[in-house]
Amino acid sequence: MRKSTISTLWASATGLLLAVLLSSCSAQDTAEGDTPAKDKETRQGPPLILLISIDTLRADHLGLYGHHRFTSPVLDAFAAEGTIFEDASSSAPWTLPAHASMLTGLYPRKHRVLTFDTALPPEIPTLASKMSGGGYQTAAVVNSAWLTKDMYGITRDFDKYLFVDDTQERRAPNSWITDQAIEWIREARDQPIFLFVHYYDVHSDYASLPQYERIFVTPYTGDADGTGWQLAKASFEDDYLALCHENYDPAKCRIGTLEKYLAVDRTIQKITFDDDDLRHIEELYDAGIRQLDNELGRFFSILESEGRLEEALIVITSDHGEEFMDHGRMDHFLTMYQEVLRVPLILRGPGIPAGQRIATPVSLVDLSPTILSIAGLEEKNSSDGLDLSPLLLGREHPSFESRAIYGEASGGLTYEKMMEGVFPIYRSLRRGRHKIIHDSKTQKWLLYDLESDPGESRDLSEEKPEITRRLAAEMRERYRDFDPTPSPQNRVELEVEQLERLRALGYVP
Repeated sequence: MRKSTISTLWASATGLLLAVLLSSCSAQDTAEGDTPAKDKETRQGPPLILLISIDTLRADHLGLYGHHRFTSPVLDAFAAEGTIFEDASSSAPWTLPAHASMLTGLYPRKHRVLTFDTALPPEIPTLASKMSGGGYQTAAVVNSAWLTKDMYGITRDFDKYLFVDDTQERRAPNSWITDQAIEWIREARDQPIFLFVHYYDVHSDYASLPQYERIFVTPYTGDADGTGWQLAKASFEDDYLALCHENYDPAKCRIGTLEKYLAVDRTIQKITFDDDDLRHIEELYDAGIRQLDNELGRFFSILESEGRLEEALIVITSDHGEEFMDHGRMDHFLTMYQEVLRVPLILRGPGIPAGQRIATPVSLVDLSPTILSIAGLEEKNSSDGLDLSPLLLGREHPSFESRAIYGEASGGLTYEKMMEGVFPIYRSLRRGRHKIIHDSKTQKWLLYDLESDPGESRDLSEEKPEITRRLAAEMRERYRDFDPTPSPQNRVELEVEQLERLRALGYVP
């Protein structure tokens, strides 16, 4: 039965964790549904619409996308009762611009949130403002400084808002995020509510409670620890290290705060991880996924016990993935390869077909028009995204055929003026099976066929010059005369403490 599967899985997962914990201690002691697209004039939207963003969750590290480790029993069961989009892409490789796209339906090129010192322009409407205008209460509980309401404006239109401070030292799951969401849902019994919930647990540092690490982490004697500092050292540009070694500048050559920082000086060398190191790091990452998966099981179980689960439209996704040396880097923020851009996307709720998997490529910019459509609200502003309802209904739609899907706002834009071009800027454009990536530092155009080569291991730019030229010309035209510099009224003037916090997270050198 659909109603009992998730709570049963959560109880089973919790029982398994307890068994693992007890056995570990012992070992130590002893050595089909309605359609989502009804007439908008007569349809009443779901009374609860829940958008859950799990920061840094790489799609192919979930069981429902084929991962070999048992990271996501709750999400797997949840997805089986809804619709899975197999090929969803983020618009950007880091949190701030990706969430701006998620909550506006616009690509970074249009919403202009491109660098760490850029706020969402006030004239750009958000999903929250549209939902509020349609009669929904709106609420957001978030766990990243990039989503702070006053600073960047992405969450500015939520009626209720709570920022839960993120710390690299955290090991407990973000139960307080869940608890706040549940409280607001309980308060909104008599009015429909749109709730945005953001979890940061999967992001580096990779640190989970011991019972989750015991499930995944196998014996290891190396130095890799999954901290953001190590990941940064494994991905430093050679030019950056050379600059800092030759002319050390503490304003640029460090990670951390002015009071307590790690200097990128002559003592720092680029880290090289071997296969054993990478296995250990991925095991730590997977433990974090399992920990959050169990927390989502608690969330869904409470919704079910209060009779809210079956009436809710629940959308689960991520802002971006994570790199594990797939193309020579760790972490995220710069590149546009699939390990960073491909994200999970799951919908479950009234009218969402159960057990459906959709292979059509989609984007995070599609979330806003889709949620508005299912809520019975009209999209009155232009959107870069498409309403996914035709795909949910199993209908072919010409708008989805070979449309352009962009990857923009590479973190190199942040570094461009600060580091004088030391860091590359990546951009990508995809049409159908073909995807082109441009690297500003090497000036290379890389072409991949994602149907035959989903891991992007074979550059086809020389073998298919016509496709390369066509997509490259399209990308050049898109960015012709494009200036990423924020306008003065949209520039975020970060306080020293705020800037140092971003440095501590590894985003700003």
